[in-house]
Amino acid sequence: MENETVVSEINYLLEHLEQLLAAARRLPWGHSVLIDAEQVRTIIDQVRHALPESMRQAEWVLRERDRILEEAGHNADQVMNDALERVHALALDSQVVKEAQIRAEAIIEEAEKRAQEIHRGAISYADEVLAGLDDQIAKLQMSVRQDRQSLRPRSSA
Repeated sequence: MENETVVSEINYLLEHLEQLLAAARRLPWGHSVLIDAEQVRTIIDQVRHALPESMRQAEWVLRERDRILEEAGHNADQVMNDALERVHALALDSQVVKEAQIRAEAIIEEAEKRAQEIHRGAISYADEVLAGLDDQIAKLQMSVRQDRQSLRPRSSA
């Protein structure tokens, strides 16, 4: 929703720039016009201030992905440590050593599966978020290109 606001704000600023061009005094030769450079600079600054939010969002998504992956790694380590502690506790009793080994292998296997699932889930989530952000940025770029194209003088072919 916020990206729509950014696109809307940029479109508004580009429309304002187009209005300045349309209202500008034409010079007698070519397609040149006189416009207030300070007004144009102000609009350009406003466009620059509108864009960084999308970039900050992209950075946040990357940091969030890294945090999720790190958390998944810690969770996997914790599961492994818990499994090893269980193995050691069971191994203390000499009569259940074989049973403990079998149980330990099952616990470790389950822990490894769980760690892989957590890792895959984190990667999948990060990929989905980045894909959505990529689409939004692509749309924003297309809109800006179209608006820039509309600002270019048209040839009188």
